[in-house]
Amino acid sequence: MSRELYESYKTRQELEELFKVSRATIYRWVNSGHFPKPIHLGANMVRWKVSDIEAWIVIREATNLGGDSNAQS
Repeated sequence: MSRELYESYKTRQELEELFKVSRATIYRWVNSGHFPKPIHLGANMVRWKVSDIEAWIVIREATNLGGDSNAQS
């Protein structure tokens, strides 16, 4: 797998570290429709597309421009 292709996906553990949240929070966000759904690449391989995560961040930043620090995730 090329390095560029590898870097276009994130593991759940990488997302936990990036956002400083737990596994349960990641899946709670996914199940509630507030976070991109993962891609299942195999029986035990789940990844998120970096482009989906980046788009989600842009949307979150745009909706929080009002300065509402109490916005729920």
